[in-house]
This record gives sequence, structure tokens and C-alpha cells, in this order.
Amino acid sequence: MNAILTGQVFYSYQHELLERDSFADIGAHFSGIKPFHKHAGEIALSDDKLFISGDENLQIPLASIEQIYLGFDEAFPRTLVKNFGVFWQPLRLSLSNGNKLYLIIDYNMLGANNQLWFDGLRELLSE
Repeated sequence: MNAILTGQVFYSYQHELLERDSFADIGAHFSGIKPFHKHAGEIALSDDKLFISGDENLQIPLASIEQIYLGFDEAFPRTLVKNFGVFWQPLRLSLSNGNKLYLIIDYNMLGANNQLWFDGLRELLSE
């Protein structure tokens, strides 16, 4: 695999976000707390697949990505992010199997690299 981008990822499926309790919304605003996520690992982007390894191992063909979206929605609201999303927004992938993944890539206390990954995915998907 020839990786175009690599990084660390926190992620959740849409149903996991919708099933969270109210403590997750409150906890997101304390210093030192990572953003809400259910899974973590490493992520790599090749010219035809997205690879995630960690507590789950996923290989997502780019052809199965129906939509990419950078921003907040009803499943991942601004309340789940410190400073209500001023510095970063989640990256959502809608897949042909009906799953929606919400990614937070290369998170640090100041932000995430989701914009870089959004741009890279958008470019590859438009080819």
C-alpha cells in the first residue's frame, strides 16, 4: 500500500453517537478530556482504500463512500466539542452499506487535521 495520508484516528458510528448519555456532552468541555469517540487507532489513505487499524480493522474502498461531510449534524452536535467547534469539526463518511462514520484525525488539544483529510478524500473521490 502506498499511503497518501496517515494519522491517528478517534471515530464512532452514528448509532454510537446517538446512544451516548448526557455526560458525554458535558465531559467534552473539561480540559484534558478527548472528544467523544468509541474507537481509536491508526488511519491511512491510499489511492483506492481507507484503512483503519486499532480496536477494529477496517478497509473501506473509496468506491463505497457515498458522501463526505465536514461539520456538525444531529448525531455529532457542537456540544460534543470544546469551544463548540471553533477549531475543528468532525469528518463524516456515509458508506454504501448504510453506516456513517464520524472521524477525528490527528487530534490534539488545539484541533484536528480533519480539513486536510476532507480535502484529500474529496480530491480522490472526484477523479
